[in-house]
Amino acid sequence: MGPLQQKSALIWGKFAVKSKSGKYITFLPDNRNVLVSQKDQSVLDVAVREGLPLNHTCGGFGTCGTCRVFVREGLGNLPERNEIEMEMAEDRNFAEFERLACQLEPIDGLVCEIPATESHKKD
Repeated sequence: MGPLQQKSALIWGKFAVKSKSGKYITFLPDNRNVLVSQKDQSVLDVAVREGLPLNHTCGGFGTCGTCRVFVREGLGNLPERNEIEMEMAEDRNFAEFERLACQLEPIDGLVCEIPATESHKKD
């Protein structure tokens, strides 16, 4: 490991060594900037790995809606909702910026707010 990699490992801990995605997302309200691992398939994966208090009672299948986040930056860069997320959004009257973390790709520069009422329980 070179000096630059060692410095990164000290700053970001074990995840900097494992991740080469180069993508970062930020979680509010803690303003926590997180390096996305190549293994992270969704924003929920990132939140769970980081120990963030984001509900996810169905285990990431998009059937409960408890992993709802507010996209504060990067909304225009996200793909359209998939069928699972679209159904939940319509049933619960989600605003355009309300997305399911389990169905949301962790794109670089994304800023997601974990709603205060959602940040109490995790599996």
